[in-house]
Amino acid sequence: MTPVSTTRGQAWLIGLLMALVTLTPMGIDIYLPSLPGMAQDFGVTMAAMQTSVTLFIFAVGLSQLLIGPLADRHGRRPVALAGVAAYVAGSALGACAGTVEWFYAARVIQGIGACAASLVAFAAVRDRYAPAEGARIYSYLNGALCSVPALAPMLGGALAVLAGWRSTFVFMVLFALTLALLLARRFGETRPPAAGPAARVAGWRQYLPIATSGRFVYFAVFGMAGMAMILVFVSAAPVVLVQRLGYSELGFGAWFGGNAVLNIVAFFLAPRFIARFGRMVMLRAGLIALLLAAAMHLAAWLWLPLSAWAFMLPVAVLTVGFSLALGSALSLALEPYPDRAGTAAAVFGQFQMSGSALIATLLLGQGMSPQLAMALIGALLAGPLLCASGWIARSVSRHG
Repeated sequence: MTPVSTTRGQAWLIGLLMALVTLTPMGIDIYLPSLPGMAQDFGVTMAAMQTSVTLFIFAVGLSQLLIGPLADRHGRRPVALAGVAAYVAGSALGACAGTVEWFYAARVIQGIGACAASLVAFAAVRDRYAPAEGARIYSYLNGALCSVPALAPMLGGALAVLAGWRSTFVFMVLFALTLALLLARRFGETRPPAAGPAARVAGWRQYLPIATSGRFVYFAVFGMAGMAMILVFVSAAPVVLVQRLGYSELGFGAWFGGNAVLNIVAFFLAPRFIARFGRMVMLRAGLIALLLAAAMHLAAWLWLPLSAWAFMLPVAVLTVGFSLALGSALSLALEPYPDRAGTAAAVFGQFQMSGSALIATLLLGQGMSPQLAMALIGALLAGPLLCASGWIARSVSRHG
């Protein structure tokens, strides 16, 4: 573990890592209010435009398998710079796309770039910080990650009203270009010197012991369960709030952003709770929140008429609980792999992003109500994890 030399240097590092992780949620959330209008412009169904969301998530997840070993072998800095450059290219293509097929291609390129940026951010925390401190830093990064959903839909709605949906992709180009300049000037290499040779020897063989570790899979499935519920919400929210309930683009942004504000508060409170109660306690709290949200969604689907409150209140419980626990889950998953943090972060990201996208796509593709889909995910994934939490806590206690 390489110490951070100065307080100022530490602040710059954390700030840059926070900016890196925002590329993924920005790529999802800023254009959500425009999806109905984009479907009309491209002459496709709303389902076809929702596919652009899950396609982006798939690209983020699948790219982890390639980018993780590259970050361990060649270093965090070149991978971060290349990822931000890909994000610029994908955003520019999205702004110019004349057909939905070109727009899909733009989303894949964006997803690859966002994957590289976020993977480097989380691996760099493992490089520089001890596990307990790392859990707190992860919570700050996740707080930044959830700041974007609070602001991006409102910003995207305003840009769409003033200059059309393509302006949202122009904004992403400008944001990523600014980040690239800051990375080039201020972001130094964080990979431990010993990690490079180890990565060259082991390469792809490093995946198997990580992916087959019961401890690692437990925490990765938690990330997948929470993300799958959130992805169902994100994909369905424009349909529910805009098409079915009649909210404007700005009204959608207000509901979406209000929920994200709760996320921000939870993520920035999480380090205090982790320091006081410990990582496993916070993980159990997150699992209980997922189950409670699932029960609320099921009750609303069965007995309440569709309304913004009936749809959004269980989502608030879900996202706050997930926000409080995700930093702990990621820290506990990566803790045994100090020399392979990039690869371990890649496997975690594969579960969280590709796994969740697959689950959400399968459920929504069946025409299932989003409320029922979120209830099923919570019951079938979070429930067994909560039952097994005692075993995993004993394993962590024994092995550290």
